[in-house]
Amino acid sequence: MILSSEKLVTFETCPRRFAWTGAYSTRISLIRALYMALDAGLRTEKDPERSAENEFLSIAASPGLDVVGHDVYAVAMHYAKLSGILAAALRSAWSDPWTTIEPVSLPDGHTWQSACYSTGDGSLRRLALVDRWSDDRKMQECSGWRTVGEVSALDIPILLTAVTIGISKEKRRHSAWTRCWRHPRNRTFRFQRKTSTEDFGSTWASVWREDAGIATADWLTQMRSDNCITDLVHTVQVPVVKGRKSYLAEMARLAGEMASLPEVPAMRLAGCYGFSPCPFLNICPGNNPEKFGFRGR
Repeated sequence: MILSSEKLVTFETCPRRFAWTGAYSTRISLIRALYMALDAGLRTEKDPERSAENEFLSIAASPGLDVVGHDVYAVAMHYAKLSGILAAALRSAWSDPWTTIEPVSLPDGHTWQSACYSTGDGSLRRLALVDRWSDDRKMQECSGWRTVGEVSALDIPILLTAVTIGISKEKRRHSAWTRCWRHPRNRTFRFQRKTSTEDFGSTWASVWREDAGIATADWLTQMRSDNCITDLVHTVQVPVVKGRKSYLAEMARLAGEMASLPEVPAMRLAGCYGFSPCPFLNICPGNNPEKFGFRGR
């Protein structure tokens, strides 16, 4: 069996979500599509920004985004622009494309498919896109399967880079990656106050990136000038965990449970949202997705 951190997290969150995700074609959640688009931007030879944006819009066209409403195109453009600027910012430190890690064999005979990247400085790096970065979220990321599984399987330390993309309100992310404040007369734009007495609210207009018409290089330069990027990108080194053999044994046990799931696994309400909404949220606790239009892979 091919194991990955995504499989382990999904299975532990909800066995039914794990089984149905592997069995049926679904629309892609916004956060998953963002990861996929960013991956395209990080690994391309040239123009990371455009590659990421094009990938996101391609996903939005087929198989489609798991978004309901009349403003799907606007939402897709918002996230496409977000993926593009993230790819440009992350690749700006390394001119070479990031590369994925080859699958490795685990002691129990299973294969591990890593989600880490090898970057231009020779390090292994895992990306986490987060609403906000706090001590609690840092602990959650460092101690969960997405990190513990990687260092246990690869048996080497990795760098965890957490990128804060802001909270989601009305299907848009609120952060300096996506929104600026622009002066109504001289068209100067900024992201945060330089002094506590400075007032954006009464004079400066809030402008979304997709509507701003500002070049990415200029946007990132102003983010650096306003000291935004140091607040939005954090990197911590994660060593190989103590008790690695115990984690590997637990991964093997979970793999055995995955292989012996019943036709309709047990549901867990904790998995309805997890890190993202379950694509089967509206049909569970029903037990046949095909009755609701889902097609097998």
